[in-house]
Amino acid sequence: MGQQWTDRTQPVKSRALTPGEVAMAHSVFGKQLDVSEVQIKTAFWVLKNYAVSPNGNIYFHPRDWIEDFSKASLSKQGWLIHELTHVWQLQQGLKVVRGALINRRYDYVLGQSFFKYGIEQQARMVQDYYLRRERGQDCQAWEACIPFLQTSQTSTYRA
Repeated sequence: MGQQWTDRTQPVKSRALTPGEVAMAHSVFGKQLDVSEVQIKTAFWVLKNYAVSPNGNIYFHPRDWIEDFSKASLSKQGWLIHELTHVWQLQQGLKVVRGALINRRYDYVLGQSFFKYGIEQQARMVQDYYLRRERGQDCQAWEACIPFLQTSQTSTYRA
């Protein structure tokens, strides 16, 4: 894990996804998401309790740093899945930064084509799917909408 100091006196951290995080990503995105180059980083300019993924890396406020999301709470795991959806969107050629600036809506109603939803709606939808799946709740409506889901796999993270 690399570290350097910023003029904000906060250490800048950077790391690759852990094996557990890679397994989480593959359980949702399958081979549709290339996680080999994704870095988890801190940045002083990210607001606390927010994350941004403008370039294929995921940036968190230094106080939100988590060493391994796969060992964190379910809600934190869902946060990572949300941000990985933005990485997937970038890899599909979607304009994530522009899309987030134009449309910050997170709420959605299932029933449309996945690509008719905004950037944040898509990410929230995938996050909601992950959380529901991990809780053992019905996910059929999400599985019918989200094009890359690996419905044949079951999770290994929560009973």
